[in-house]
Amino acid sequence: MADIYMSEMLANQYFMVRRFSDAEAAFENVLLNDPGNKAVRKKLIICYINNGIIKKALDTFYDLVKEDISFIINTDIIGDDCPCPELIERFEKLNDLSSFSFVNKLEIFGMLWLYCDINKSITYFEKLKEYNPSQKLYKDILSIYSSYTLSRIRT
Repeated sequence: MADIYMSEMLANQYFMVRRFSDAEAAFENVLLNDPGNKAVRKKLIICYINNGIIKKALDTFYDLVKEDISFIINTDIIGDDCPCPELIERFEKLNDLSSFSFVNKLEIFGMLWLYCDINKSITYFEKLKEYNPSQKLYKDILSIYSSYTLSRIRT
């Protein structure tokens, strides 16, 4: 158990200094022994996005959102040292995102914005659904968002 704890501490250190490739490898190692660790999966999504592994980021994102959407929504940008605002700004400023498809760009922003603003995230996933209406994943994500939003209104 101490090894898992130490591995997670190391991964978090890499994450804090924005060494996302090192953090990715360390977080994946933690998940081997603790696959249900939501905090690790939440950070891995960001690592995958930064490292250009969008499919894996989206799969991890979907699984976590399906399990507990509020875990991402309730991110404390400052307290959690969340890099999403700086990543969003960096991706928005990049004129040449040629390594990413149009769909990947929308997916990146859809995922990152959920850490900061669910409404902006919804906008990106609605664009994805409009662009590719047969993609069930986007519909499922929007359905989860809708259920979350309705449950918040009722309480």
